[in-house]
Parts: sequence; C-alpha cells; structure tokens
Amino acid sequence: MKIVLVSSAGGHLAQLLPLEPWWSKHERTWVSFKLPEVESALAGEKVVWAYFPTTRSIVNATRNFFLAWPTLLKVRPDLVISDGAGVSVPFFLVAKVLRIKTVYLECFDRVEMPTLSGRICYPMSDIFCVQWPQQLRSYPDAINLGPVL
Repeated sequence: MKIVLVSSAGGHLAQLLPLEPWWSKHERTWVSFKLPEVESALAGEKVVWAYFPTTRSIVNATRNFFLAWPTLLKVRPDLVISDGAGVSVPFFLVAKVLRIKTVYLECFDRVEMPTLSGRICYPMSDIFCVQWPQQLRSYPDAINLGPVL
C-alpha cells in the first residue's frame, strides 16, 4: 500500500511517529514543514516540504492546495493520513477529488474542544479517529483509538 502522511511539525508529527510499526510496512511519502526538528525526525524518509505557517493563512493554504495536486498525482497513494493541522485540509480536499481514501486522527491535547482542521476534515474523512471518549461529542461517527502517544 502507498500512503501519504500529512502533518504539521511538533506535537502533530509526534503523534504520527509512534505509528511506525504500521507505516513502516508501507511505501510512504511525508508532507510536513522544512524545520530542523522535522528534518531530524524524518531523516531517511521521502518528504515533500509544505508551506508554513498554516494557522489561518489563506495564502499558505492556497499554496499547499496547489502543492497537494502534483504530490498526490505523482505518488498515487491508496491512503492519505493526517493528524493536522492546517496543512491537512488542502491535502484532504484534493484526496477527495481524486477519490483517495483519507484517515484523520484528532489531536491528543484537544479533549473538550475540536480543532479547526479536525472540524473541516471530519466530513471528508473515510475514517476519523479520536483519542479520548470526550472527543466523540464533537465527532459522533469517529473511532476512539485511545491515546497513541
């Protein structure tokens, strides 16, 4: 299976890294930000560098939308998986248009209030996962995986 893992830096990336026993078995491409800590964490991995900051930046959201098209067309993944943040939205939009399956993992630290990217990606997700039972109030059709960290 070919997968694309889309993640912001910091805690978002830290939540996808523990899933290595799963993602290491598949052909993969990462999408994240060209920052020293990301380069270190993803050393040896195939990475497409996204535009940042993405926090409510229409300019970078648009740039990442136009990055998502050639990336997903070139890679032709079976699955796009993300845990946010803003960079996930344009990749999920393009994935839906291209009929690529999507999985979203809501953030560990947003127990009571959903993230903006989670709220946007929820209706586009083939599978939406949460890490706390309380998150099911915002995402009633989600799967509660429990904490991945």
